[in-house]
Amino acid sequence: MRSLLAVVSGLWLAGVNPSSAADDPFAGVEEMIVVGSSAASLLQSQEVSAIGFDSSYLEALGASDLTDISQFTPNLEIRTPFAASNPTLFIRGVGLRDFNANSSSSVAVYNDDIYMNSPAGQLAQLFDIENVEVLRGPQGGIYGRNASAGAIRVISRKPTGTYNSYVSTTYGRFNQVDVEGASEAPLIPEVMSIRLAGKMSRRDGTTKNRCGDSAFNYDNRPTESPLNSLRQRAHQYCFNVGNTSAPGPPNYGAGWVVGETPPVRKWVNDVSNWAAKAIVRTDLDVLDGLEVLVNFHGGQNRGDARQFQMIGAGQADGAIAPGLGNGRDVSRYFDPDNEFTGSGRRPRTEIDSPFLGDALKGDYNNTEKEKLDLFGTNVSTRLDHGDWFYRFIVGYEWNDRDVELNLDGNPYPTVTTGLEPQLSNSSWQMTAEARAGWDAGRGLSFQIAGMYLYESLEVNNFFQLGPFDRRLQSYTMRTRYYSVYGEAAWEPSELVTVTAGGRFNYENKELNLDTRFINPLQPGIEQPNQVETSEAREPGFAWNIRFSFHPVEDVTLYTQYARGWKGPHINGLVLGPAGPADGLSLTTPVKPERVDSVEVGVKSVLFDGRLTANGALFYYDYNDLQVFRLRNTAGGLPVNQLINADDADIMGVELDFNLLPFDGLIHPILDRFNVYLSFAWLDSQYTEFVNTTKSSPGVSGLPPTPIIKTTTIDFSGKQMVNSPEFSFVGYVMWPLPAPGGAGVLIPRFDWSFKDDIFFSPANSELVGQSDLWLFNARLIYKTPSENVELSAWVENLTDQRYTLDVFNVARFRQSILYAIGDPRTYGLTLKVNF
Repeated sequence: MRSLLAVVSGLWLAGVNPSSAADDPFAGVEEMIVVGSSAASLLQSQEVSAIGFDSSYLEALGASDLTDISQFTPNLEIRTPFAASNPTLFIRGVGLRDFNANSSSSVAVYNDDIYMNSPAGQLAQLFDIENVEVLRGPQGGIYGRNASAGAIRVISRKPTGTYNSYVSTTYGRFNQVDVEGASEAPLIPEVMSIRLAGKMSRRDGTTKNRCGDSAFNYDNRPTESPLNSLRQRAHQYCFNVGNTSAPGPPNYGAGWVVGETPPVRKWVNDVSNWAAKAIVRTDLDVLDGLEVLVNFHGGQNRGDARQFQMIGAGQADGAIAPGLGNGRDVSRYFDPDNEFTGSGRRPRTEIDSPFLGDALKGDYNNTEKEKLDLFGTNVSTRLDHGDWFYRFIVGYEWNDRDVELNLDGNPYPTVTTGLEPQLSNSSWQMTAEARAGWDAGRGLSFQIAGMYLYESLEVNNFFQLGPFDRRLQSYTMRTRYYSVYGEAAWEPSELVTVTAGGRFNYENKELNLDTRFINPLQPGIEQPNQVETSEAREPGFAWNIRFSFHPVEDVTLYTQYARGWKGPHINGLVLGPAGPADGLSLTTPVKPERVDSVEVGVKSVLFDGRLTANGALFYYDYNDLQVFRLRNTAGGLPVNQLINADDADIMGVELDFNLLPFDGLIHPILDRFNVYLSFAWLDSQYTEFVNTTKSSPGVSGLPPTPIIKTTTIDFSGKQMVNSPEFSFVGYVMWPLPAPGGAGVLIPRFDWSFKDDIFFSPANSELVGQSDLWLFNARLIYKTPSENVELSAWVENLTDQRYTLDVFNVARFRQSILYAIGDPRTYGLTLKVNF
């Protein structure tokens, strides 16, 4: 074995000074950084179940926002069917599947210690980042605002008072162009410095739109008929009567002309965004030191509103099944490449997956952008005085969002049978937080704090639910939140640490709703449909207590009890009248949800640092879980209603291993061979969740019929949404000296496995993602000075087709819509440090 290694190392080290190579194969290399080490080391000293990503790890994953890291993090699920906004976040199976503008997550998201209340601003680009921390489990103290599932902290690089900068450029498949950079300089030496950073991302669409392809402009081609020709079928769908009718009244068509390419884009699902920030740091000689950080940041997205793949489906009560008639939806449309296995072949008789055909092709009449603008600023101060420190953080965040969704996955416009809602919302928030802490270094420390949050949200949405049914939905929502919290740590001996934290919460939400009915036969007349005010005021406690035992150096055993609390919430998608069949308003607030958590764990560094092994076993007892159920309003329109499920139980195991198996044992060339493994098992189920609905069949916009239909569906025992039973992620990385001593080569291979995921409590395979493996590969070259880094990379190496998210509109549209993940991409990245 040693002889073989000697031969290999000799080949790699040809041209390197023989004497130095014999001692150290990395001679001439100034510094070697193990990917992910800084984030991991920061969290290793904390007795919590957490995972960290530093900037190198984020670069290796190609992560552009938080959704990208979730695929490579066990027990973290972040999904969005939109371009850059309104994600749903789940940790250990806990979260709320709510895409509305007023969504209230069970996962707290902090950007530089500012709590991000609005979902429109939670997916900020990850650039010039120091660390991203995922804290798993209920947070009772410092990060406990609506954190019954956990918290995510995004921490930017701060100015250090020195001159430094970097620029990174990427070119990849689909004309992907990313440019990122930062520059730092002192303004007043040793007193004030500034850091400027920004990122721009562009990429062409990954999905071909046949309606925008000139190959589908003409019909009546010889030997082709819609019965056996995918081209003819797609042509007929694209040039439907709604698209070919003249613009303006009475038909309000799109004015498409057969033989001409319609004014829609050929490639959709593109990326187009930018973001920038400036951080000024001031250090003043006040008492023992005063630090002031001023942060300005903003960005813009003009990427595509998501285009979906669809299959026809029907739903009776809780059962969902592929639709009849080759999977047609309510418009009598089906995606022809799902039906045909190829041109001229016989069509399929049953379509139960969007992947039977080409999931990267579709027929779309509406290819609008998601327009999202973001701006924020915050000031953070820290004053040290003796054994005390004082912090004050104040922040302002604003966003404006406007998107028109092609929420039918087909080429039919709204004026016929399409569904293309226009969603518009704007919000701003103010936060203020004050902390004081004491640590005399004698085994006792504590900090106390208070927080205030105010958010103003305005929403204006337009839905056309049929040729004669147009709805305007407008509402304002005001959120006021107050809390007092703190944490204390006591070390009665060198072997034992006791930590306790708690938070008193008080939340006040007020929603003022105004929905109106517009009949196109009566232009200019709006009929009030629902005008209502709903208010929720609730106090609540979250707290935790943790005992840690340190039997030997670098080994910690801990046990923790935590109570998580999430405030009340109000449904933000109400289009129907106030009185459903059972008399309960759709805007009735739901109660706060609570979770009691017990966790035991171990953190250890063993074998002279060659193995870092962490594990956690946890159990959750959930009460008043906030979930959505589908119900019918008095007009027969199915809508989502927010309710409290009675009970849910979750049990799980998490294991993380970071290995340097050969460090100092065999040959120096193997010292930095690194393997990271992370496993998770999650047993989540609704233990008591019975959904009983009463509906009045009728025609939308007309009074209900006197017949009342009662439907009861028992979801008890079903797997909770967004909670795969098994997850397994990891990477292998081996830094090697480049030939001739010209730097370092780092091959790296990442993988992710996640078990079946369901997006509805019915656990239908049609509304989920089956078990999925994803692989990334990267080869990094660093010059000896490490100021230049060149990477060749491939993401989704095996070109897997998979779903990012699923919309089930089977009751309303007789279809299921699938947001498809990116295909295989590859490219080169050049980074230069100055």
